[in-house]
Amino acid sequence: MTAIINKDSENIYFALLKKIIPWLISLLLVVCLILLMLYLQQGDYSKEDTVTVRKVDVALPLPPPPPPPMELEQSQAESEAASIDLIGMGAGPVLDYSQKPKVAQLKLAKVDLPKFDVNSLDLSKTIAVDFALIEVKSLDQLPKIISSRYVQPPWSVIKRGVTRIPTLVEIIIDQRGHAHIKKIVDPVYPEMVDTIRTWVKNVRFSIPKKNGKPVQALYLYGLNFNYNRSK
Repeated sequence: MTAIINKDSENIYFALLKKIIPWLISLLLVVCLILLMLYLQQGDYSKEDTVTVRKVDVALPLPPPPPPPMELEQSQAESEAASIDLIGMGAGPVLDYSQKPKVAQLKLAKVDLPKFDVNSLDLSKTIAVDFALIEVKSLDQLPKIISSRYVQPPWSVIKRGVTRIPTLVEIIIDQRGHAHIKKIVDPVYPEMVDTIRTWVKNVRFSIPKKNGKPVQALYLYGLNFNYNRSK
C-alpha cells in the first residue's frame, strides 16, 4: 500500500515539473533579454571617433645656385683695311694705309647674238595651247572678215608672172575676232610666208560663237592673193 502511494506521489511530482519547467525557461529568457537591453543602454555610442589632422611642414631642398656667367673673350683681329692714326693736337689726321686695295679689271668677252629664222617657226610645235578650240564647222555660223589690209606679194613672185597665189593657213580666231597663226600649211612660195603673216596680223573676223557664247575657233583658211600685172 505504501509503495502505491509513493508511486502516485512521484507521478504527481513529475507532472508538476512538466508544467513548471516551460514557465521557468520562459521567465529565464525574459530576464536575460531585460539584462541585455540594460547593458546595451549603458554603452555610449553617440560619440564618434575624432581624427586629428596636424599640419606637417616638409622642408624642400634649396635649388642649386645658377652657374657663373661665361666670360666671352673677344679676339681683336687686326683689320686689313686702311687705319687712321690721329697724331698731335690740331695737326690733322694722318692716314696710315696698311694695304692698298687692288681693283681687278674684268675682261668682257664679245658675245654674238643668236639668229633665229622666224619664217621656220611652227606655232603648233612651239606653243602649247591650253584653252579649248572649236572648229568652225561646229560654230553657230562661219566667222566673216570684218576688216583686212591688202598686202602686195613680194617682187620675186610678181616677176614670175603669177597673178593668183592660193595659200593655205591654219589660224586661231580669239573671242575678240583677232586672228593668230597656228601653222602655215602651204605658202606656195617660201617668199610668201612674211606676206601671209602680215595679212593675218591686220585682219579682223566676226566673233566666233557657240550656243550664243564667244569662243575661240580653229579655222583652216584658204588665203588667196590675187595680183593683176596691168595695175
